[in-house]
Amino acid sequence: MVGVQAEAGARVELAEYLTEMRASVCSRCVERPPGGPPCEPLGKNCGVELHLPELIDSIHQVHSNLLGPYLDHNRAEICEKCTFLHSSICPCPMDYLSALVVEAVETVDERRACGRFAGDAAKASPPQQSRAGLAEVRQAYREGMGTWKGCDWPTRFGKTGLDLQGWRAIEAGSMAETSVGPVAEDWLAAARWLALIEEHAKQAEASAAAAVAVAEDGNWSAAVQFAERAWAFEFATGRAMWHSFPLAWQRLLRAAKVAFLDHLAGAR
Repeated sequence: MVGVQAEAGARVELAEYLTEMRASVCSRCVERPPGGPPCEPLGKNCGVELHLPELIDSIHQVHSNLLGPYLDHNRAEICEKCTFLHSSICPCPMDYLSALVVEAVETVDERRACGRFAGDAAKASPPQQSRAGLAEVRQAYREGMGTWKGCDWPTRFGKTGLDLQGWRAIEAGSMAETSVGPVAEDWLAAARWLALIEEHAKQAEASAAAAVAVAEDGNWSAAVQFAERAWAFEFATGRAMWHSFPLAWQRLLRAAKVAFLDHLAGAR
C-alpha cells in the first residue's frame, strides 16, 4: 500500500513539472507540430516527453549561477544515453530552450517551497512585521531599473561570428546597409535579434513597474505574477548564461514572493 501511494505521489509530482513545461516551454517551441503537445503521437519525438524524469533529476543536481553547467550536465547524463543520439534530428529542446526548461523546473520547486512555507507559517504564532514588504519591493525595482536594455553579453552570432555585446538594433541595421555578402546578411539578422532582445528588456521593465504598482494596492498575488513575467523575459534571452545571479529582476521576484508569503501567513 505504501509503495502504491509513493508511486501515485511521484506521478502527481511529475505531472506538475510537465504542466509547467507545457505552459512555459512547449508553448514557445518552434518545432511543435500542430495539435501538440503531446507531440510523440503526432510524429515528433521530444526530449521533454522522452526524458522528463531524467531531465528534472539532472537539473536538480546542478547549482550554478550560469546556464552552461546545466547544459553540460544534461548532455552527459541524458544525451549520451538517448537512443536518438547522432541521429539526423535531435528531439531535445535543451539547446535553444534551455533557459526556459531550467526555469520551469525551478519554478515548480519554488512553488512547492512556498507552499511548505505557507503551511508552516499557518501553524506558527502570529507573524511579526513582514520580512519583505513594500519597501523591499520598491528597493528591488530601483536596483533593477535601467540595468538591462539590450545585449550586454558576448556572442558569436551568425556565420561570421559577430560579437554583439553592447550593440543596439539600429546600429546593427546601419552595419547591414554598409556591408556586403555574408557579413551584411549576418548584420541584418543581428538587427532583428537585437530588436527582439531590446523589446524583451522593455517588456520586462514594464512588467516590473506593474509589479510595484499592484503591490502598492496590496495585491501581492498579482505582484508575484508581474515579477515572474519580468524575470521570465530576462531569463528566456539567455542572459543568465553570462551574468552572475541575481540578474536585473531576480531580486524583485524574490522580494515579491517573500512579501506574498508573509501576507498569506498574516491573513490566516
